[in-house]
Amino acid sequence: MNNRDVYQKDPATRKLVNEGVASVNDEKTSQALAVLRYELETFVCDGQYEKGMSHILETYLKNIDQAQQPAVWVSGFYGSGKSHLVKMLRALWVDTVFEDGATARGIANLPQGITDHFKELSTQAKRYGGLHAASGTLGAGASGSVRLALLRILFKSAGLPEQYPVARFVMWLKDEGIYDQVRSHVERTGFDWDEELDNFYVAEGLHDALVQAKPKLFSSPASCVETLNNLYPYVQDISSDDMLKALRQALTKDGKFPLTLVVLDEVQQYIGEDSQRSIDVQEVVEACSKNIGGKLLFIGTGQTAVTGTSNLKKLEGRFTIRVELSDADVDAVIRQVILAKKPEAKTHIEQIMQTNLGEISRHLAGTTIAHRQEDIPYFPQDYPILPVRRRFWENTLRVLDQTGTDSQLRNQLSMVHKVIQTNLNEPLGHVVPADYLYFDSADKLLQSRILPRKVHEKTMSWNKGSDDERLMARACGLVFLVNKLASSNHEIGIRATIDTLADLLVENLSLGSGALRSKLPSLLDKCELLMKVGDEYRIQTEESAAWSDEFLSQRSTLGSESHRIEAERDDRIRKRFGEMVRKLSLTQGSSKVTRDIYPVFDAQLPADADQRICLWVRDGWSIDENSVRADSRQAGNQSPTVFVFIPKRSADDLRHHLIDYKAASATLDKRGVPNTPEGTEARAAMETTKQTAEGRIHELLKEAFSGARVFQGGGNEILGNDLQEMVLEASGNAMQRLYPQFHMADHLGWSKVYEKAKSGAPDALKAVGDEGEPAKNPVCRAILGFIAGGKKGSDIRIHFESSPYGWSRDTVDGGLQVLLIAGLTRVQDEHGQTPDPKELERKTIGKVMFKVESATVTAAQRIQIRKLLQKVGLSAKQGEELACIPQFLQKMVELADQAGGEAPKPPRPDTALLDEIRLLGGNEQLLALYNRQDELGDRIDSWTDLAWHIAKRWPNWTVLKRLMAHASGLQDAEVILAQAKTIEQQRQLLEEPDPVGPLIVGLTQRLRDELNRLDGEYASRHEEGLKRLAADSNWQQLEPEQHDQLMSAQFLHDSARPEVKVQSTNDVLTTLDNCTLSMFADRVAAMPARFENVASAVAELCEPKAQFIQVPRRTLKTVDEIDAWVVEVKEQLKTALQNGPIVIR
Repeated sequence: MNNRDVYQKDPATRKLVNEGVASVNDEKTSQALAVLRYELETFVCDGQYEKGMSHILETYLKNIDQAQQPAVWVSGFYGSGKSHLVKMLRALWVDTVFEDGATARGIANLPQGITDHFKELSTQAKRYGGLHAASGTLGAGASGSVRLALLRILFKSAGLPEQYPVARFVMWLKDEGIYDQVRSHVERTGFDWDEELDNFYVAEGLHDALVQAKPKLFSSPASCVETLNNLYPYVQDISSDDMLKALRQALTKDGKFPLTLVVLDEVQQYIGEDSQRSIDVQEVVEACSKNIGGKLLFIGTGQTAVTGTSNLKKLEGRFTIRVELSDADVDAVIRQVILAKKPEAKTHIEQIMQTNLGEISRHLAGTTIAHRQEDIPYFPQDYPILPVRRRFWENTLRVLDQTGTDSQLRNQLSMVHKVIQTNLNEPLGHVVPADYLYFDSADKLLQSRILPRKVHEKTMSWNKGSDDERLMARACGLVFLVNKLASSNHEIGIRATIDTLADLLVENLSLGSGALRSKLPSLLDKCELLMKVGDEYRIQTEESAAWSDEFLSQRSTLGSESHRIEAERDDRIRKRFGEMVRKLSLTQGSSKVTRDIYPVFDAQLPADADQRICLWVRDGWSIDENSVRADSRQAGNQSPTVFVFIPKRSADDLRHHLIDYKAASATLDKRGVPNTPEGTEARAAMETTKQTAEGRIHELLKEAFSGARVFQGGGNEILGNDLQEMVLEASGNAMQRLYPQFHMADHLGWSKVYEKAKSGAPDALKAVGDEGEPAKNPVCRAILGFIAGGKKGSDIRIHFESSPYGWSRDTVDGGLQVLLIAGLTRVQDEHGQTPDPKELERKTIGKVMFKVESATVTAAQRIQIRKLLQKVGLSAKQGEELACIPQFLQKMVELADQAGGEAPKPPRPDTALLDEIRLLGGNEQLLALYNRQDELGDRIDSWTDLAWHIAKRWPNWTVLKRLMAHASGLQDAEVILAQAKTIEQQRQLLEEPDPVGPLIVGLTQRLRDELNRLDGEYASRHEEGLKRLAADSNWQQLEPEQHDQLMSAQFLHDSARPEVKVQSTNDVLTTLDNCTLSMFADRVAAMPARFENVASAVAELCEPKAQFIQVPRRTLKTVDEIDAWVVEVKEQLKTALQNGPIVIR
């Protein structure tokens, strides 16, 4: 049985009518309809095609009566069938009818659910204006205007001219009912109707017909030019309103808008990088959807999801229905349309597969496109193409197709159709080799400058030569494809090795690829187009030769510079050790104290190696194993150092690959980033050389490290297979050696000890299970012994955190705090002050000085001290007395401040004794309080009594001072003021009897008398002023409201009179605070003048023209002087009277 015999339809006679590419448009030519019919017949509506079409139809039918219809976005890589899907939907939507009466829905093999949806669509169409569909691409023209581009598509679908002004003109002809008349006239006179429309501004035949049909509008053919230009001008763009008007006019039938599908193919390709186009598309679709409503459905297509690029994201709010197609959908179409097999052939193909499964499953092992278990069910469907090779082609096609549109290569459907025709006459078991893709694509790859001309010429020439030349051509073609794929997609992991080439070239599965693996090396190693990088082949070009020469030059230089290679080796050994021994810390004991491990790669250990856990790592290139073992023995059984030895293995190979790695790195740095395809390939080859060397170095170091030895100080070897575990075991032993005194402080409760001791608790050690005295606790006893004559907190910490103790910070700080609270130690800060132990923060422990207390305080003494503290209101628990002393001293100072001070108080008591006590520290301070308890107690009593008497008399002194301030100008007050000054100067505040009270009574009375005098004078003068006004004829003419206004203006109204209350001293002070004696006297003195001002204001109101005459003021001593003054005033008044009424001031 030959391969030809397994197909349902002979591939040699079956044609791909559309060449595997669906063209989405509204062409109605016989050729276009033939292609459409073929596509409907071969339409495979399952998988994502079925789900997508069902989702679109369901959503549309649900939203027909809604305000607007959500738009659809169909996405998928090039060749995934998105254009095919929407083209089929468009044909099925209107149920396209063919010449023989067949319909789209009748031809296509559709699932029942899809068929039901289309029936429902036709039922709904009867309620509206039927069904309509339009399809095309926006990039087809219209001067960049999305609105005009959309109208072109819609006009064409409606049988109208695509140009906006021409379509409007034709619609006008139809509305006027003269379309047929005009068209027949044009055609009758020998003109072509479509050509006349294309040139309708200057179309003679059309103009004659218009004159005949509409003589009133078109008076002559010449006038048609101007009239048509005015009515239907050429435009670059139109408004959304004009677009919607034209759309409705073109599609509406009998007053109803049909259920309309608009397919916009390759919208993403149209938008590209132009953000304005994405905005225009969104606006146009939104305007149409909102204006037309749920009857209009837009479908757009693109290679990526609508959220895939920043420009497409602008559309996501409008295109909310998403349909994404995948590789699986394409595979299904290919299997059913191109590779469909006869039922009886399946068994034979499966048998071939089972027989040769070993060969097939080995292909491209180690790559992500290698044979998979899930390939087996598809083997009969994909035969004669192996699934591995299908994946190789798919990935390579994407790499070669740099534009992402497959503009240079046929899509998979077309390629598969062609490739299976190459082995139709071969016996069953012969599969299609992977190099077919190279020869099928070579010419176009050359045109697009992806394939070098020399490679193209040589491979095409060899392919026509001998068997060996033909095999070499095929191998070179595959090397080119594999190199391209590997350089662009590192994740696949494919390399052009002999095994890879043999896997992809083998045709006869029963013979296998063994013969190819044997023959290919001798052919390829001498091939002028190839160069070998490790075990991988690369296309050799002039550019790659230059890179190779540079690499060899760098390699030669490095070969003579051993120090550079040794430095690289040492760095890598350190790095490798770090990779293998990642954990470089341990935790010790139940308190889980962290112990760091320090790797050392130097020839000598650091000076402080006996104070930490060091990993001394050395290798066989610098020292031998016996020397390392001798060093470990000499270090002794107490040494905390761990000795690690890495043996020297495959030294020459390691050196060789280190040179390759550094030479490749230097070449890459020197040659830089090329800007030609050949240069890019050469750089990729050099990167592969670098990566290969890196891989071999890693393997050789792994081999060396597998023999690593680990020794404890004293020479004992740690055995094991895992370096990390061996190092941790040895480090754990070293930790026990380094901190032999750790066990006495190993408890998790030391942090609680610190917290409780800081709060003053005498039993803080209970947190670590110790209920004894602090001095007997092992930790506290060790700390006391170290402090001796005094140690700084930081020194204490360093001592006990280091070997041989290794205690935690909690332990050291907790022990120090317990000793402070117990009175066994005391602290001094940098200023010589003794801070309260309960206020000693951790951050300051390292800064203060700790001293052992020399003095002791008995329990009986502490009782007396607590009694003294109680006299000032302080309550202290046993053992907390020292913490209360700062408060005690402060309270004493405050009491002294209250027992004396500014005159006339007694002088402030002397507090020097308190300062002396404050300068002491610890138990000495407690003993000072005890020894002077009687003296301090007497002072507390005396100062308390003084403070009480001062507090009692001070308010009266304050009142007296206020009264004195108001009485400073009174003649009768001088004696009292002098007495008050004497009291102040001689500090007589507490004299008996009270000297201040009588003075307050005396001053109050004098101020009361003065206030009463001023108040009476104010009343009398106010009464006199009122009598004068009452006698004024002008005053009598005014209303009471006017009286009030004039009096208020001069502050003569009743409420302006100062309120005088003199019943008590407080009343007198309140009155004077509101209006002092001087202010009151001024008000009384100013009253006559203010009444004079009222009289003048009255005259002005009643006699607007009156003159105000000021008569002369002088001192008159005789009758003659009086007579003379009268005569003078009389003359003055008579003269003034001539000018009008007068008012004397």
